[in-house]
Amino acid sequence: MGILLSFILLMCLTVPAQSGHSQNNGTCDDDITHWSNMIEKRSDAPLYAKSKELHKVAIQSNSVWQCENLMEEALRMIRKTDGEYPTE
Repeated sequence: MGILLSFILLMCLTVPAQSGHSQNNGTCDDDITHWSNMIEKRSDAPLYAKSKELHKVAIQSNSVWQCENLMEEALRMIRKTDGEYPTE
């Protein structure tokens, strides 16, 4: 029993955590989910409205690659870096 618990503990400590948001994985769903979870929390961002517009464009794109790139830009617009929002 102790060996089994030790093995489970070892697996928990060595398996990398997945945040649910990764790029270039062949789907845009996780990018959209990540943006959806962040957008209303960041309504004070200077580029908030532009991020919402870019999100609409990304959803309408026909290419997963294009959608991921557009969503990453939409996320960048509302992501704080060193405590500051981007302004352009």
